[in-house]
Amino acid sequence: MHNNNYTLLDNVTHKDLRVIPHYSANFGDNVASVPVFATELANVIKHYPVLFYPTDKTTSDFTMVALLGLEAGENLFLNETLPESYQALRQQSGWAADYVPATVARGPFAIGLHENGNQVMVHVDASHPKLSTEQGKPLFLPKGGNSDYLNRISSILAVIHNGVQVTSDMVSMWHSMGLLEPMTVDIELVDGSKHTLGGHFAVSEEKVAALSATDLHTLHQHNYLQGLYLAMTSLNNLQTLIDLKNIRIHQELRAYA
Repeated sequence: MHNNNYTLLDNVTHKDLRVIPHYSANFGDNVASVPVFATELANVIKHYPVLFYPTDKTTSDFTMVALLGLEAGENLFLNETLPESYQALRQQSGWAADYVPATVARGPFAIGLHENGNQVMVHVDASHPKLSTEQGKPLFLPKGGNSDYLNRISSILAVIHNGVQVTSDMVSMWHSMGLLEPMTVDIELVDGSKHTLGGHFAVSEEKVAALSATDLHTLHQHNYLQGLYLAMTSLNNLQTLIDLKNIRIHQELRAYA
């Protein structure tokens, strides 16, 4: 892990700055889960199981996360670990899915507030390994305007910025209604090895089905009902993770054969 060194992005200081748009363990992308936001949930649930991690056992706060691997330091969506023949997944510059969660897709960038406290500005981590002056996507056009790549990064940062508070409020309401429950999954892989996935919470299908008309109306009024069903449906993607893990095991077995 490198130490963050964020500075305000500008087209003079950073006129030659480029970003390598590739996902790799070498760039710190090999993480088993990442925070996700209500503002991207409809895209996230296409590929990833959405779970909830208790951030503080005393306050009952939860972080909504997308699960990327079955064990610590494992991201099964990094296709550098997949066989070359697995071309169908080889998308998104090293990422085996067509949507990358915003906290990963943002790369070396973050949103910060300007000194006046209300103007949102893009900051760049000057020590990030994806930065270059020789290769990658330029951030600025020759005359100083934003490149298409930087505009896309700005939209990804907006997903995070606009999603932080609404996600916190949404998950808090789900928890207060008793809709989150501890989840433990026992998994047997193709090589016979066994994994237990625990420590997270998930939306309880049984408790959602038992919601009263009043609670359903309250969730709908706050626009938290659709997200509830999306998060619940996303649990089907656990099988995707198991499939990707089995592909990796097959590859390793062939390598040692």
